[in-house]
Amino acid sequence: MKFTFTCLIFFALSYAGFAQQKAKYNIRVVDRSGQAVRGIFYAASDNGLTVIRNRKDTLKLSADSISALYIHRRGLVAPLAIAGGLTFFVLAAKSDKLAESVVLIAAGVPAGVSGGLLIGGLLSNKKRYQGLQPKDFPVIKSSLQQYTVLK
Repeated sequence: MKFTFTCLIFFALSYAGFAQQKAKYNIRVVDRSGQAVRGIFYAASDNGLTVIRNRKDTLKLSADSISALYIHRRGLVAPLAIAGGLTFFVLAAKSDKLAESVVLIAAGVPAGVSGGLLIGGLLSNKKRYQGLQPKDFPVIKSSLQQYTVLK
């Protein structure tokens, strides 16, 4: 019981520490030819977007070439999936019966992980802009500013 309580306190404190960090948002930008660019949403302006790609290179996209934007919060799904799996693992460790703990690990951990994935996907604050024209960027710039790293 002491070990479980210590683990729960540790997870609560680590979550509180990570909650103070500013949220980052992943973006997928689809251009007029149908190609997609993925990365972290850095900045929005009247004439385009700035995206940080996975290799830490910065890409400036013009508003003329963008046809759709898909934005979602980064780093929310994995912690909830891990918490769901760990919940059933702790329940299995507390069980006195061997058969019950094996069933909780074999069936409960995957169910907890998939439940955490589902809840994380629902809470990930998704935003979609489809059918964009270059004249739309000055209008949606103010709403895009809340998702950018650079304020």
